[in-house]
Amino acid sequence: MLLRFESLKRIGEVYINPKNFKTMPLFLKTWRDLLSLDEKTYGVYAKTLYNPKERFLVKDEKDEKKAYELVKLYHEFLRSPLRFCSRENYEYQMKIKAFEGLPFANGWVGSKIALIDEAPGRKGCGLTGICFYRDASGMLLRKTLFSLGINPDFVYITNVVKCNPPENKLKGFGEKELGLLGRELDILKPKAIFAVGRTAQKALKKLGLDAIYLKHPAWYVRRGIKEPNEDILEEYEEIRKAFVSIHGGVF
Repeated sequence: MLLRFESLKRIGEVYINPKNFKTMPLFLKTWRDLLSLDEKTYGVYAKTLYNPKERFLVKDEKDEKKAYELVKLYHEFLRSPLRFCSRENYEYQMKIKAFEGLPFANGWVGSKIALIDEAPGRKGCGLTGICFYRDASGMLLRKTLFSLGINPDFVYITNVVKCNPPENKLKGFGEKELGLLGRELDILKPKAIFAVGRTAQKALKKLGLDAIYLKHPAWYVRRGIKEPNEDILEEYEEIRKAFVSIHGGVF
């Protein structure tokens, strides 16, 4: 479940996980090149550092300690999924997934920045196991962060509800979902938390956690926006500011 930073490869301006590629691209320089890769040729996970067996990026011993705690929590979730997901959501998730395991989270555990999404999407995290990946909302978020100079794989991303709700229609969340999210964030101890969407904002408020609210990328997608525009860049600039404040710059 751990992905070590030293196992990554930098090509041009981007980092890649060589294990995610069925074949290596002949040309790859910018993040736009990365996000334009054809998944049939290069692999479903070619556009991200993560895959269902490597979800937590670590750079040092402190990161490793957090990551192992998160792995333990994830395995607890796998053993007793109905303690943390509704039966309706869990059964639907089991039908639509194309990977081993269940959706949980992914990212650099030492980033100190956490993006909290609402729930896995049918064509994104619910299918692949990787948060904000592959579907229209996920790719808009990735393009936006890359445009701001932040590699989206260098922040931590998770969901309030871990299992994809039927037909992507989230009916809400309860104490079981809040309990798991609360334990996850207690391990992570982020310095900056972003609530991506109103459901995430409500959940974090119930947990008593301060968070910066961001409109969900789906809000923009529903209005025909599939490339970062001035509005979303201005709104999501808060993530870049937090990253620079915490780490002294971007990388």
